[in-house]
Amino acid sequence: MLSFIARRLAGLALVMWSVTTLVFLLLRFSPGSPLYSILGFSANKETRDQLANRLGLDDPLPVQYLRYLRQLAEGDLGTSMYNGHSVASLIGDRLAVTVELAVVTAVVWVGLGIVLGALAASRPGRFLDGAVRVGSVVVVSIPSFWLGVVCVIVFGVKIPGVLPSSGWVPFTQDPVEHVRCLVLPVFVLGLGAGGIVARTMRASLTDALRGDHVAYARASGLPERTVIWRVAARGALLPTTTVAGLMLGMLVSGTVLVETVFRIPGMGRLTVGAFQSQDYPLATGCSLTIALVFLLCNLAADVIQFRLDPRIRAGLDRKNAGAAA
Repeated sequence: MLSFIARRLAGLALVMWSVTTLVFLLLRFSPGSPLYSILGFSANKETRDQLANRLGLDDPLPVQYLRYLRQLAEGDLGTSMYNGHSVASLIGDRLAVTVELAVVTAVVWVGLGIVLGALAASRPGRFLDGAVRVGSVVVVSIPSFWLGVVCVIVFGVKIPGVLPSSGWVPFTQDPVEHVRCLVLPVFVLGLGAGGIVARTMRASLTDALRGDHVAYARASGLPERTVIWRVAARGALLPTTTVAGLMLGMLVSGTVLVETVFRIPGMGRLTVGAFQSQDYPLATGCSLTIALVFLLCNLAADVIQFRLDPRIRAGLDRKNAGAAA
């Protein structure tokens, strides 16, 4: 188990370094400059040079890169070029909103997807089965950004007042309004994920119901409900768990568009604003945070699958035994 986690962590560190390097280079080679965004185009060259020297932007690119890596190694994400606030504190203020949105979306839509997929697999060829198969393809094909714009138009213009089409109210301020603010973003963000989970659960449970252990359970006289939910579903949840873990990471990264559409003060809007203003430390810090959350969700899904599936443990044991020999 420890060797399994160590390998995954090594891969995670390599990916994080790759993301850091890629975002660093993309920002530096992108058109424009933060100097013009901060000072405007009317500032003279001497003023721009002084600001570049203060921000360290006049140093050669390798020097800037190594300096930033050293800061990351020390746990310092830097400070914003615009307000001088710590990048870590800016991200901390917004991350809780994004994590809440992603977790609520995952709980609602993963749970709904598992139930619908299981019901469809238990009733093959019936209306519900066909509806889940067709509906899952349709909802996965709908772009979340387009769906968000449609929801804003419908609930903000056509039928205003039913649900908030923009804005955010903290739970501590008004719990009821907070829940109402979550409805549309959760719907838009998780609809496609729910379709993927439902389709995966249906396919996995359909295969599991054809297994010998299910035939034995039926021959033993167990009720069909018990056969489906306690015997077959246990094995079908393995691939679904993996997909659900990936979906949670994708939901966190997907909040960039949804938060922009619904004007939610989370990591998504912070990231978009940082890239638009070319705030190098803040844009890089936001990208690294989103990438880290995504990778940690994948790691958690791998660990859960490792614990639930004895075939993975057996394969790793054989691999370690062969390496030792």
